[in-house]
Amino acid sequence: MNQISRRKFISTVGITASSILLNNCTSSPLSSDSFRVTTRVLISDIPEVQSARLGIIPSLEFAPLLVAKNKKFFTKYGMTDVELVPFKSWQDICDRTKVGTQLGTNNDGIDGGHFYSPLPELLNEGALDPYSRKTAMYTLMRLHTNGGYIVVSKRLKPFGIQLKRATFSPFQDVAKLFGNSMNCAIAQTGSNYDLWLRYWLASMNIIPKQNINILEIPLDEIVTQVKQNQADLICLDSWHTLKLIEANLADPAIGTNEIWRNYPGEIVAMRADWVDKYPIATQSLLKGIMEAQMWCDDPANARELNNLIAFSFTDSSNFVSEPVKIFSQLFKNSPNQKNILPKSESSNSSTIKYWSNDGISVSYPYKSHDLWFLTEYQRWGLLPPSFEVKETIDAVNREDLWKSAAKEIGIPDTNIPVSTSRGIETFFDGSNFDPNNPEKYLSQKVNSLKKTTTRGLSSLSL
Repeated sequence: MNQISRRKFISTVGITASSILLNNCTSSPLSSDSFRVTTRVLISDIPEVQSARLGIIPSLEFAPLLVAKNKKFFTKYGMTDVELVPFKSWQDICDRTKVGTQLGTNNDGIDGGHFYSPLPELLNEGALDPYSRKTAMYTLMRLHTNGGYIVVSKRLKPFGIQLKRATFSPFQDVAKLFGNSMNCAIAQTGSNYDLWLRYWLASMNIIPKQNINILEIPLDEIVTQVKQNQADLICLDSWHTLKLIEANLADPAIGTNEIWRNYPGEIVAMRADWVDKYPIATQSLLKGIMEAQMWCDDPANARELNNLIAFSFTDSSNFVSEPVKIFSQLFKNSPNQKNILPKSESSNSSTIKYWSNDGISVSYPYKSHDLWFLTEYQRWGLLPPSFEVKETIDAVNREDLWKSAAKEIGIPDTNIPVSTSRGIETFFDGSNFDPNNPEKYLSQKVNSLKKTTTRGLSSLSL
């Protein structure tokens, strides 16, 4: 097995192996003109407080927060005491956000941090569970695009299963020969990875929860559960995909970027009371993370970024050698992408990006993306049809703060989106989502589910 350099490792993260080509999103490309980040800080820019507690789920996706702290971009803008608090689950992050820090007087909670969509909207409306109280929230920015995967357990490999639209029930019978029915798994119901998995299954006329079960397995239990044949189709972030590959338990089937090219990744959100009381500090956090996103995307920083991420995981004692070698083989047994993609795209089209990709802003929090996530929640019955989608988005999404911070650090107008909508989005199955007509998308998806007969998986060649 050939080793790859550590720089090659980080540039390889996110390179998926499916042969499906996606259409580009329908947004105008941003200017490629070079610009310099403004370094001067005025007296009026001094934040009201210098500290904030931000929750994170350790992963490659939260890298800009890690870089902003370690490369002192937070400090550069006056936020000298930003604490990144690691949690094992998104539920923990939500619970600690609801507790809050009482604006800096209590360390039991957090002020905000790393979330998936649409958690801020759900917290804002008290819609996480029947007992949730409302916690006013603001979405400030997106952290990345690319990085997620759907992987298939090794126990299915001997049967050479192909992901096709085919009769589903016979393969379930075959799976039982190994001791368990075939199940899907995600870390939390309603997470982005849950939505990607549901979308992918439905595109093959497999109805989630009806034709196949989707188990909720905590991230720290995924490896154990796959070993015990409890789950066979798992949707995960890059880091936890790597853990399954390291353990020789799974192979990749498709990257989430192949389901939706330049899809909106995870986000930074804060309690609204914190942002409202500390507007300058909020801008300072945004500016530090923005600069970190640009730093992450610079190829010259790939090796240092790789090292920073690797040594930030508590269980990374052997990450430097063997796991890197294994990761270099992540897509070894999958369809040969270089025969499908143009040469210019085959090596970079799926790399995790934090600031921009394909001339499209990754960092800017488009309201049209919030709309898609909430519409998908309605599609799967996770929110009622009566949920006030647009009103909630307008209350929670603070793209105006993003624009203000971008201008303050010298981002030219040509690199700042002019619309809160990225336009019509196209998915790998040919479906379109028009933010001006989400009702049409929702109706089509709901009707498709109603018409779908029981179908599923027959053969999967890895």
